[in-house]
Amino acid sequence: MQPPPPGYSQPAPYGQPYGVPDAQGAMLSMILGIIGLVLSPLACCCGVLVVVPLGLGIPAVILGFQARGKIAAAPGQLGGSGKALAGIVTGGTAIGLAIILLIVSLAIGASFRSIVNAFPTPT
Repeated sequence: MQPPPPGYSQPAPYGQPYGVPDAQGAMLSMILGIIGLVLSPLACCCGVLVVVPLGLGIPAVILGFQARGKIAAAPGQLGGSGKALAGIVTGGTAIGLAIILLIVSLAIGASFRSIVNAFPTPT
């Protein structure tokens, strides 16, 4: 029996799924976006901690767009488009939610100070 010609590969056995590798950064984008979204309520209770969801959401969005660009450049050769899109959406939501909650907490803090200063102090 002769060996197969160069470049020939055996087809996958029946029942094994065929898959393409994910684009680099797609999974990391999704993970960072989800963690940033989960931690975004920290921006409300502690204004200083707005750095955490922003620090996770911004890289999630960047990595997601980079992965989607790589996938578009190599059609059919790279997967992970859904993971990259999930990273973009969750990262963007984390950024937006963190900023909104920070603004709300600052507004509540400023109004609370003016309410407290409106009452006379006992002497």
